[in-house]
Amino acid sequence: MTATAFVISATVALGSSDAAAAPAVEPVATEMTQALVEPTPAAPAAVTVPAATTTSTQDDATGEDRTVPQESEPTEQADTDAPIDVDADSAAEPVGEPSESVGPITRAMIVLYGDSLAWEAREVFAMALAERADVVERTFGGTAICDWLETMAADALSARPGAVVVEFSGNNFTPCMLDADGAALRDGELVDRYRADAESVIAMFVRNGTQVIFAGSPTASPDSDRPLLNEMYERLAAAHDGVHYVDAGAAVLDQGRWTATLPCLPVEPCEGGVDADGAPVNAVRASDGLHFCPASSDAVDGVTGACPVWSSGAFRFGAAMAAPVIAGLDAAA
Repeated sequence: MTATAFVISATVALGSSDAAAAPAVEPVATEMTQALVEPTPAAPAAVTVPAATTTSTQDDATGEDRTVPQESEPTEQADTDAPIDVDADSAAEPVGEPSESVGPITRAMIVLYGDSLAWEAREVFAMALAERADVVERTFGGTAICDWLETMAADALSARPGAVVVEFSGNNFTPCMLDADGAALRDGELVDRYRADAESVIAMFVRNGTQVIFAGSPTASPDSDRPLLNEMYERLAAAHDGVHYVDAGAAVLDQGRWTATLPCLPVEPCEGGVDADGAPVNAVRASDGLHFCPASSDAVDGVTGACPVWSSGAFRFGAAMAAPVIAGLDAAA
């Protein structure tokens, strides 16, 4: 079983409590799982962006310097756990049909852009595609789409990737997410800013033949509704050729509902004890309800540290983000 097949197997098995329904795991898959269990450095790889838009900050967990897209002054974060109030046009009826399948990806260069959720899952995403494509990850906790627009524009022209996966869940910590008075954008204004920036992403990549895949995030608590940004991304995908939406967040939900645990996948370590019915489970969410690592420290301005234990949530989310890319690469084979 190749690394790609391993993640496909995991994706097929996501949410399944029937171990017999998932393919058998061969030794190479076990080795890949063991590699993912090993703790990784707390600081993500430095992001290569124009010098004018970069700054260094110190990781609270490790004391190491980290390079971020822009200077990020801490601001009050929007309450993403609660429904976002938007105007009638933004809050129209739910989207019915999902976006069309990803077309053939003929250029084997993939870029992942995202915030802390993508950062937690970046290694799984890269491993899923390692045998099929060159993968560049540009992820950093607390960032928004607007923090990466200059980098994306440069990538669109120079790297000309076959596809980009874009995952941002609604952060408003950084300067580009402040209003004219310096307050963090919220509610409808936050959604409008993300929509405008997502449309910029579409414009810069699609005209260069790059397919755009927006990845939806999971609900953040038992009481929260489906993230409105997911609906916005899905609508954009339905309205534009070469643009797609994957509900990656569903991989850590229980039939669409928030859950702290899910039945263990046959292809992963099983370390979360058992549920009320005695079935073995793994924790898929962090203590804050949003992130994935069951043993991580609290996020600071959206920035999380390395996970010291197996992170089933990150594994499932990364596999789900990679699945449409794998399908596109298969279509081109």
